[in-house]
Amino acid sequence: MPLKRKRSMTSFDVASVVQEMGGLTGSRVSNIYGLPGGGFLFKLQGGRRIIAVPGERVHITSYDIGEKGFPPPLVMGLRKHLRGARLRKVEQLGFDRIAVMDFENSGSMFRVVVEVLPRGVLALLSHEGAVLQASEFREMRDRVIRRGAVYEPPPGRLKSPLELSEDEIRGIVEGSEGEAVRVLVRSLGYPGEVVEEALLRIGLDPLASVKEVAGSTAQLLDQLRRIYEEALTGRGSVLYSGEAPLTVVTFEPRGLVERYGYTVRRFSSASEAFDAYFVAGLRQIEEYEHASRVSAEKERLLHSIERAKKNLEELKEKLARIDRYIELVGENIGALYEAYECARRVKERSGWEYIAGNCPGVVDVQPREGKIVVSIGGTMVPMSIRLPPDRLLVELSRKRGELEAKISRGRKALEELEAKLRGLEESARRLTLRGRALVRKKEWYEKYHWLVTSDGFLAIGGRDASQNESVVKRYLNDKRIFMHADVHGAPIVVVFAEGATPPERDMREAALLTAAYSKAWKMGLSSVDVYWVWGSQVSKSPPAGEYLAKGAFMVYGRRNYIRGVELRIAIGAGIEEEYPVVIVGPEDLVRRRSASYVVLVPGDEDPSRLAKRLRRLLASKAGTEHRPIIESLRVEDILPRIPGKSRVIHVGRGDAAEPPRPLKRLHGEKAG
Repeated sequence: MPLKRKRSMTSFDVASVVQEMGGLTGSRVSNIYGLPGGGFLFKLQGGRRIIAVPGERVHITSYDIGEKGFPPPLVMGLRKHLRGARLRKVEQLGFDRIAVMDFENSGSMFRVVVEVLPRGVLALLSHEGAVLQASEFREMRDRVIRRGAVYEPPPGRLKSPLELSEDEIRGIVEGSEGEAVRVLVRSLGYPGEVVEEALLRIGLDPLASVKEVAGSTAQLLDQLRRIYEEALTGRGSVLYSGEAPLTVVTFEPRGLVERYGYTVRRFSSASEAFDAYFVAGLRQIEEYEHASRVSAEKERLLHSIERAKKNLEELKEKLARIDRYIELVGENIGALYEAYECARRVKERSGWEYIAGNCPGVVDVQPREGKIVVSIGGTMVPMSIRLPPDRLLVELSRKRGELEAKISRGRKALEELEAKLRGLEESARRLTLRGRALVRKKEWYEKYHWLVTSDGFLAIGGRDASQNESVVKRYLNDKRIFMHADVHGAPIVVVFAEGATPPERDMREAALLTAAYSKAWKMGLSSVDVYWVWGSQVSKSPPAGEYLAKGAFMVYGRRNYIRGVELRIAIGAGIEEEYPVVIVGPEDLVRRRSASYVVLVPGDEDPSRLAKRLRRLLASKAGTEHRPIIESLRVEDILPRIPGKSRVIHVGRGDAAEPPRPLKRLHGEKAG
């Protein structure tokens, strides 16, 4: 039975991610955000994130997803109780699709329950289990989710494979009729992908009668337990049917792959697999579905356009014939009068059948229509014998006017259809670009302040004391350069020089990171000095009897100074494979690598308001080719790159000629 697209996590999936999320215990919550579609993002200190979408999923994520905007009441409540709280425990409620996170905040205990089953909720509970906040309050037949009520999970507890017995499986098999996979899924409550994989592993056809499982109940139970144990190893795989992602699993899907020929993409962690499927994968599915709808609508429009064009051509042909008739009638009005008068006399005297052959030019008659057909220069001209030829000219002119009006309406209709087609294609492109921007997976260094110098050296700087500590401990070595603005309160910047001494221009470019994001910007200074040393001159060990605060280091030996680094930073929108990338640095560097850019100096405009304005400015200044891509930028992409309260002094169009990513020197550096 081919798999259906997964829309929410299974109990096996929850078991897998709960095991993985246990590695985050001890971390403190730095903030919580609401996400489009009703999800929640828990940001932990150290840059880790947990995404929780009731009724769908909960796992660690590397994505910073969606517009945050003004927080809804639930988010405000979560922040009130959990900001600064320490994550103490993560567990699965029984074997149900419910993850539970326990937090401690200033001696108070709180519990966050995330239900990923259909119509599931996210609820914040007190240490007594009473509901403080919930994504939805409602009364159901079997339980109530209401502020102050004790939280009750949904009824119908599932048993894990470790709790199942062979007798239970044998009882299901012997007391049921139907296909093996359907009966077992219904009776055990397990997902079809798990049951089918287990049956395939023991050599049974999932679509065969459940009675055929009778002799293999022990083997089936063994495989269900193996699949559960595989889920607990914390790895995941996304299965593809053709190019479209189909599902994500936390076990080795060898039986499914062998039977259906699915393509597999394996991940080292379950959360990475869920990221790839539920964010990028489902977005890809949506794009496929949208593309299908667009294709059908496009086909309809093209058919209408083709029909409109054909109709227009037919009208033009009729108009050409009318014009020809008018010309012929005007040039041969005398001959037509002669045929007209003759036809009337003959009809009265002898009848219709005697007109043709006895009247000049008349080659046919149409008694029912009261018309004769006159040949003029080989052209057949129908003419009423009730109206004289001069009235024929009037009638032809009237028909000509009607045709011209129809042609005008036809042209307008065609233009409207073609405009709709262009709009449909542009809308599809913009949607695709927005989706691509939404799920763009950031490089490891993008969680820091970063830039790539003109000669391709990567420079990264900490955004706070914790990141300063991380930057030095994880990335500084004897072949890399340590930079710091000569002012208290500045990012530590590491330049990936790999033993080379970068040119002066590159050093000054890298120095801007520590200068611009230092307190000097907030102080409104115009410039600041920056010093640099090699990594071998930096130590975390303080002199005897002294103490170093978090993010502080000792620097020994001679310091090299870069004098007068101007506090003037450019923020640009670069393009990389149709993804928008926010880049910063000196104006000349950013201009070369951006579709559009702005230049900032210390000022008085609030960063959050400025970020929204910069998005509009960057899109408006970009060229037609790049504008739809730049419009897909999010405020959250721009805000962290603004040093503080600022003033815009220039908006320009960039060259977009150089990629913004590191060009060399990294040697496959990973995030540690």
